Amino acid sequence: MKKKLLLTLSAMVLCIASFASISGPHVACSGSSILYADSGLTGGVWSSSNPSVATIDAATGVAVGLTTGVTTISYTTALATDVLTLSVNATPTAITASATSVCVGSTITVSNATPGGTWTSATSWIATVDASGHVGGAYPGVAEIRYVNSAGCYASISVTVSGTYLDPIMVPSTVCVGSVITAIDSSAGGTWTSSNPAIATVSSTGSTIAMITGVSLGTVTITYTVPSTGCGTLSTTANVSVINTTDPGTISGASSVVAGSSIYLSETVSGGSWSLAPSSVATINALGMVTGLTAGSAIATYTVSGCGGVASTTYPITVTAFDGIAGDISFGSFHYGSVKVWLITLTGTTLAAVDSTVVLCSGTSVHYQFGSEPTNAYRVKAATPDSASFTGWTGFVPTYHTSSFYWNTADVLSHTSGTGDLGVNINMMTGSVTSGPGFIGGDVTTGANKGTTTGAPVVGLMMYCVDNATGALYQAVRTNAAGHYSFSNLPIGVYKIFPDSLNYTTVTYDNINITATSTSYNAASFVQHTLSHVISPVPVGVNNVNSVNASIVAAPNPTTGMVSIKWNIATAQHATVVVTDVTGRVVANNAIDMTAGAGSSDLNLTNLVSGMYTISVKSAEISYTTKVQVQH
Repeated sequence: MKKKLLLTLSAMVLCIASFASISGPHVACSGSSILYADSGLTGGVWSSSNPSVATIDAATGVAVGLTTGVTTISYTTALATDVLTLSVNATPTAITASATSVCVGSTITVSNATPGGTWTSATSWIATVDASGHVGGAYPGVAEIRYVNSAGCYASISVTVSGTYLDPIMVPSTVCVGSVITAIDSSAGGTWTSSNPAIATVSSTGSTIAMITGVSLGTVTITYTVPSTGCGTLSTTANVSVINTTDPGTISGASSVVAGSSIYLSETVSGGSWSLAPSSVATINALGMVTGLTAGSAIATYTVSGCGGVASTTYPITVTAFDGIAGDISFGSFHYGSVKVWLITLTGTTLAAVDSTVVLCSGTSVHYQFGSEPTNAYRVKAATPDSASFTGWTGFVPTYHTSSFYWNTADVLSHTSGTGDLGVNINMMTGSVTSGPGFIGGDVTTGANKGTTTGAPVVGLMMYCVDNATGALYQAVRTNAAGHYSFSNLPIGVYKIFPDSLNYTTVTYDNINITATSTSYNAASFVQHTLSHVISPVPVGVNNVNSVNASIVAAPNPTTGMVSIKWNIATAQHATVVVTDVTGRVVANNAIDMTAGAGSSDLNLTNLVSGMYTISVKSAEISYTTKVQVQH
């Protein structure tokens, strides 16, 4: 029994030791303090195997590196001992300095007897130090100057920087003979001087502003001097040349541009104006943006006025022919964000996006282009990222060239390979933010859709709600995972619904009348015919009611389980209500008595799992079928 207990205790010790460890550095510098801790053991004692290299407090775990060498740090308890190897590196000797304070703009010298180290300033904005140990005062305060050896150990010294910080002089580098320029220094209380008043004079209009007048050709040094607290005076200088010529500067930038695209030119001298000839080949604006128009050569000119009158410099530009399709996407208002553009072809009944590009708009329009496209008939479409999901919608609807959100009415471009089609522009359409009591919903399915067989849901199809008379876009959404869509907050009016799929022709669901007494329509459903490539309405709701002047609707849709069958019929009817799932299986079968006039009857579907169901109401005179989405 004792043996078994001993083995068990040994196993426990091994288990505890395997999960415990000392945390702390393995390398330290002489003279530094290190704190160690043990992650798994408690109640132990700290020790160092070589106290001449490093000592450690037995209770707190605070070690101090003493000399170069290696020691083992141990933490010992009754159950186990954890160990860690510590290497101690030498720290450079103490720094000596010619002084421990320095004025702004002045220097002192520091040195160290340990060879092979490097100088650095921990606060270089207060004081700098070079490789020779020259410390320069930059800004009032206290700086830490370090001497670091190859092991990363360092000695340091604090240097106090006194005096006044002096900003550099802001002044143009040239002034014309007889002209005046302004020099500024933000440090108050100073005085201005010129190294040679015969070349340029300086007069102060305020302690921080001076007017410099060019007298004769040459270069002078302008000096600004301020009292420096505790450090006498401090000065800063700037050179100014007095000239009688006009410098047009130097133009830089790309020397070629593709027709329909733009490049930017820049100049070393400001204040001039741009021009370009011939303007039939390219144009240039006030910012130096060159836009190629047609293949050829042009000359960009930059003109400035100065002491010697008007001077110009030129820059040759070559415009190469564009092979492809290009245009502008216009938003009608400022828009910032990426825009994706697709190049789409139609082969038989199959559409394909053969190319796409993403451009960034930061204004009212943005340019796009597709290069080296083969001969074909194309449509071009653009969309902002938010319009793809209509989350955080900016109001811009995916639009085809020139300005249509319908594939059926998009402009077709007949492109020939090797030629350039420019000006294939897209004017982005916008939707309307609406308010009102109206609601329109429905489903889009594909497949047989015959009898009790329900088609599969069409997911992610773009659906547009459009004014029936004017064609103005009100809202746009995509069908969800169940193929369901809905529009809400619609004002009173007459609408049509337009599904948009690239390779399908759409038959719109027309004349949906939203009135003050009939604010919702839940049966604007469509079927996607995969063979004929047509999306057409499914006749549901009031069109299925045979009785003259009768109407029936099932609401709400979607529902969490309770559905109200509402009717308005001329004569009373005894009807059956049958509910089937997507497989055609009957999941509910009820009988209801429908009174003449307006009435309703509640249908409880809370026991059904989430999904799409078909509700059929049948009597001697009525046959009504609709689909309802149950969402728990």
